[in-house]
This record gives sequence, structure tokens and C-alpha cells, in this order.
Amino acid sequence: MSKELNQLRSQGLKPKATSTTSTDDSGFSADIAGGSASTIPEDNFDLTVETVEIGCVAISATIAIEAFKIFASLFHPKIPVLVSVNINNIYNSSPLLFWTIIAIVASHTSVPSADGLYDQIAEPFQDMLRTEALQAPLPLQRIRALLLLCVWPMPVETQRQDPSWLYSGIAVNSALYLGLHRSGPPHPCRGPSGSSETPLERIITWLGCFYVSGFLSMHLGLPGQIGSASELARVATCLQEYPIPREFAAEIKLQAVIADFTNILSHTANDGAIDSSILHLLDRDLDGLRSAYPDQWQRLLEYNTLVAKLHMYGLVITKDRVGSTARETLLKLSFSMSLRIIYLANMRYNGNRHEIHGLPSKYQLGALPKAYFKGLAFTTAFLLRYFSLNATASAEEQQLAANHVVLSHSIFKSCSSRPTDEMGRVATIFEELCQHGPMAFDSQQVAPTDRGGVAILMRAMRLARQRHDTAASNSESLAPSTAQPVPTYPNLILADPFGVSMGQTLNPWDMDIIFSDQYWNDPTLDVLNIPFMEAQFQPRQND
Repeated sequence: MSKELNQLRSQGLKPKATSTTSTDDSGFSADIAGGSASTIPEDNFDLTVETVEIGCVAISATIAIEAFKIFASLFHPKIPVLVSVNINNIYNSSPLLFWTIIAIVASHTSVPSADGLYDQIAEPFQDMLRTEALQAPLPLQRIRALLLLCVWPMPVETQRQDPSWLYSGIAVNSALYLGLHRSGPPHPCRGPSGSSETPLERIITWLGCFYVSGFLSMHLGLPGQIGSASELARVATCLQEYPIPREFAAEIKLQAVIADFTNILSHTANDGAIDSSILHLLDRDLDGLRSAYPDQWQRLLEYNTLVAKLHMYGLVITKDRVGSTARETLLKLSFSMSLRIIYLANMRYNGNRHEIHGLPSKYQLGALPKAYFKGLAFTTAFLLRYFSLNATASAEEQQLAANHVVLSHSIFKSCSSRPTDEMGRVATIFEELCQHGPMAFDSQQVAPTDRGGVAILMRAMRLARQRHDTAASNSESLAPSTAQPVPTYPNLILADPFGVSMGQTLNPWDMDIIFSDQYWNDPTLDVLNIPFMEAQFQPRQND
């Protein structure tokens, strides 16, 4: 492990290689292999039929076109496994992909001209999915459909019923069978991946497989399906040689860094010094994304980078010895990141969004990937476990953490259409947890786990379930009524410490917080006895 760490350090001392990609006005990286973004066909929303049918349900072509336009504007840029959106070609070549797009739009946002569309098509769509998803070998279009369903899965009653991990496995193995991970034309004996597919279509589908398997493994705490050195090198080559949209390329780079360092951290022997040094190098690489993709940083890249950092920090925190200097430093860094993550989520939630294809702004948050909300839930659970409900945290940390838990809860509550949907269930979990006052966690126990930082969220859910079951057995209802906008927090003062009402967007975060250098380069942090909140957050200046 020391040898690997020295190699990583030496890489950090080498001059950074000059990027071989550039950006044109379309937001694509230039294709150094000879093509360009200008050769990518434009979206086409002409449908040659008047009605489309699935099972016994028929809808007008106008509704289908409206759904596809919403998909192209809100969903497709986040994972563009379709090089372009051509509704007629998709309708004729892949019914599963066609109805997947409509089902995703109808279940995660809304189709303004067809209220309740998902309820109409849910059953026949699930029947089609069960039939076509397991017909080997899968053609490229079905692989794309499964990838989209991993990013925006259909509603489920419990999270264990979410089949995204299974779909990801099917998609990745089907892509390997078709040779999408290799350069060159498809093998003629490998099934229905037709000759009309361009190299870009094959490569971007493979990158979609890498992206999906990466974020699922991180959020589920499971080993990644694509993460060997040769596979990561191939991913880097693809980003250099093909015109990949920059928003998507930035997320691919992020997942590549996480996969690389996860492989290293999974083999450490709970050595706090080594783990901290590895995380220092991880910070260096992740912070480099800001300079590599400055145009994407203010979108979702900063948020996703911080969530990924928090997961990696959580992996070490859950393994490291309680009370160690390295662990306490990581907790301080993680606290800063957690507050920033929720601040960014709150900014997005309160942001001004104009209508898109008749879709009101309140529905547009549903177009965010499910991983976005998983990251927010994990961050909130982290704040509750280590600060808001932790009796050993300072009063300032408890208060500021509780204020941000309120912000997170309000996002989940507002995005819920009914108490039993996924967003409503998450909000209920936080309500149950926040009925607790600060408690003393076992300071000597570090439960061994192979699920990494995800274990923090799982333990929070178990604690909420225990409290719910206890309340039910005593015939007491501890959850607030549905009329309450936020839960009751025993340790919460609703006026925030910066003098901003909770109905406003907090703004002491207008500056960028530099996490790494402030702590990693200061070996005297833990002996100076400087209150953390005074050092990290300066008092707000009066205008």
C-alpha cells in the first residue's frame, strides 16, 4: 500500500498533461479522431402515425411528441446515451426505448396535456419491460432503455424493490458482449447490434454503462462493475477521441476518479495515516475538475463532486478509530461539505426556472437523476448522525446542522406528491429521526462494514424504523401533522445563526469554500484548540 501511495504522490508532482480536447460553441469536446460535433444529427420530433399503442392503451401522437420534447430538454442532457433524439426512428426501431422515454417523463415530471398518463401506461409498460429486458442478446437500443431506467427508475414501494442495480448489470454485460468497450466495428457474430450504428453511438452507450454502474455502486456501497486500470484507461481515451457533451464528460471524469480511488481505499488496513494521505490525493484530483470543466461547475458538477467526496470520506470515517486525529479532521471537512451540499440543493430548489414546453417550474426538479436525491439524503443522514443528534458535537455544530436538515427536509417534502411516495418516505424518515434529542453514540465502537459511507444512511434508516415501531407499539403518533411545513426539532432555534429567516436562501456561502488546503496543510489543527465554526465560517458583514 505504501508503494501505491508513493506512486500516486509522484503522479501529483508531474506536470499535468495538456488536454487533447477543446470545446466548441455547441458544448461538445472536439473529436481528435477526425469527426466533429457538427456531424451529429439534430433532434427530430416528427412522428408519422396519429396514435401509438402499448397493450390496450392508445395515446395520441401529439402527447408522445410532447413527452419527447420534455425529455430532450430536461432529461437527455444529463445522460445523452442517444446521440440525437429522433422520435420516428426510435418508434420504428425500439418500442421499449420509445415507451421508456414516455414513462420516465410521465412518472418523474408530467406531460401537461395528459395528466395521469403514467397511471394509464404503467402496467403495460412493466409487462413490456419484463419481456424485452431479458431477451438475449440485447440490441443497443434496449441497452439504452435500461440505462435511462437506472438513472430515472419507476416508482417503487420500497427501495429494495428498485431494480436499477439489476438493470445496470444486464446493460453492462450486454455491452461487453456486443464489444462496445472496444474500438472498431462490431463483431458480426455478436447479435443484433446493427451496422448502421456509428462508432460514436457505440462509445457513448459504453460511457453510459460506466457512468450508471459507477454512481450506483457508490450510492449502494457495492463493488463497481467497471473499474479496472485498463477499463479506466479506455474511458479516458474515449473522452479524448469522441465529441462527448461536456456536461456528460465531466460526470464521466468524476466517476473515473472515484472508481480509481475506491479500488485503493478498499485494500487499506484501516490505517488512518495512509487513508488520510489517499484522501488528500483524491481531493487534488477532484478539485482539478473545476479547472477542467469551469463551464459545468455551477451546474451539477460541484454538487456531485462534493457528494462523491463525502461518500469517500464516509468510507474512511466508518472504518477509522474513534477519537483519532485523522478521523476528527475528516469529520470537520465532511461537516463543511455537507453544509455546502445542502446549500447548493436549496439554491437549486429556490432558483427561478421558466416553463419548458408548458411544464411548470415545480415539476422540473423531477428531471434530476435519482442519484441527486440519494446524495441529498445521504448528506442529511450524515449531518444528523455526526452533528445534529450527536451529543459530543458543539452547540454551534448541532444548531447549524439542524438548520440545514430543515432545508433538506423541506425539499423532500415539497417534491412529494403523496406521503407514501419515495420523496415522502424520505421526509418521514427525517421527521422520525428529528424527534430525538442529541444522544450519546457509542464512542468506542466502529462497526465493520463493506458498504462504505452508505452504512451511515442505512443506520439512520434503522434508527428511524426503531423509533417508528416503538411509537406504534405505544399507540403514540410522534410524526407532525401533514399541515406542518417542517418537523419539530427539540434542539432547533428557527432563526438561523446568520440572521436570515428560514424562508430565504442562505447566503453566507456566496464565496467558494476551499476545503483541502485549509486543513491538509495545517498539521497543528488539532492542538490549536480553535473553535471549528469560528475558524471556518466568518461572521456575516452588514451591508
